[in-house]
Amino acid sequence: MAKVRVRAQRVAKSVSSLQQGWALAGLSTLLVVSVVASSNLNEIYNSQKDFVAGSLLSLAGFCFGKAFSRTQEQKALELIRGAPTDAVSDALEQETRASLHDRGVFETLTRLERDLQAGSERITEYYDAHCRNIEHYSAMALLRVALDDLGKALWSAMELRAALNADGPPMEAYQIDPSVRLALIHIARDYREAIGRRDQAYDWYRLQLDNREDACWDVFAVMTSDMLKGERLLSALLGKSVPSPPEEYLRMIDGYVRASIGRAQEFMQLTAGNSFTPPKVFDVMLQDLNTALSAIDHIEVAPADHPST
Repeated sequence: MAKVRVRAQRVAKSVSSLQQGWALAGLSTLLVVSVVASSNLNEIYNSQKDFVAGSLLSLAGFCFGKAFSRTQEQKALELIRGAPTDAVSDALEQETRASLHDRGVFETLTRLERDLQAGSERITEYYDAHCRNIEHYSAMALLRVALDDLGKALWSAMELRAALNADGPPMEAYQIDPSVRLALIHIARDYREAIGRRDQAYDWYRLQLDNREDACWDVFAVMTSDMLKGERLLSALLGKSVPSPPEEYLRMIDGYVRASIGRAQEFMQLTAGNSFTPPKVFDVMLQDLNTALSAIDHIEVAPADHPST
């Protein structure tokens, strides 16, 4: 009995209110006819049996047919969930886009992309402005991570725009080949090791050099700036996408690494007249930079398509 009761409840839930109304109308019709024609029902039936029975059965059949036939809503759902035609798919797409427009989704997405781009540009400006401040070098890694996170968020917004097939001019985005990415990961490791040794060298020279030796520290600051800017570009290139062709990024990174090596050599010349022996960590830093430069020179990036949204 419990199974029968549960099955009956499921059937009741599957019947719509409109269908229940038609079933009630069929039963009501039978009751009304029975009450109104109760006194003459036998006489009418005896005189015109076929007509009475046929009429009642037709009316009852119509009502029950309406009650248990599929509604337009059910037919539409079956068509959408089954195998919708091109016309149905187009209609659904138009309705969906109209709904998204009414709720301001596309406008919000455009503002999101603009705000992310503006935030990235502002942090980049701040990053570049503080690259020469050698006393605050430890904070630059956090800024670089923030830039990477903003780049990932912007790429996600662009993917969302593509998924929604949103209107508006798409932002260009370039991706690097997986083989090139692997080579860049090794370069980034050497480059970051060099920056870490630059930090150690700064701590050592800060105790040895007079703060009044501005020429030496100016060169050291320029070297620091070039190294940090090159690292920022390399980190961006290793992200999901970049707004410019990868070969342009590599060209700029190559320039920053060469400039860093030149400034490091100039710094060694300026400090050569002092009584102390330069720390080994500075030589190792130069070796890391030269290793990274040699690897960059061996990378060949073919002109890439930009799968922009």
